[in-house]
Amino acid sequence: MRAIVAPYDALLMPTVPVVAPRLRDLESEDAYRDVNLLMLRNPSVANFLDGCSISIPCHDLGDAPVGLMLIGQTNGDTRVLAIAAAIESLVAPK
Repeated sequence: MRAIVAPYDALLMPTVPVVAPRLRDLESEDAYRDVNLLMLRNPSVANFLDGCSISIPCHDLGDAPVGLMLIGQTNGDTRVLAIAAAIESLVAPK
């Protein structure tokens, strides 16, 4: 994987694949389990690849919060944080 992502500054993807559900929709254990697994799917990519990541809020004010996740290589924390700082104002909630 390191060779595949080496030419890129960071990988970009949604922090989670769906907007977070309402708490009342998670009352059953089955619903909670299914949604919990779904919400952990995208962040688990960085963990699985032994990378680092950060999530930047990118929703419109008044809408449910969503994030843009940047994923970097192992020990690439400083680089990913610098990239996030550079683009944060472009995607910040408005």
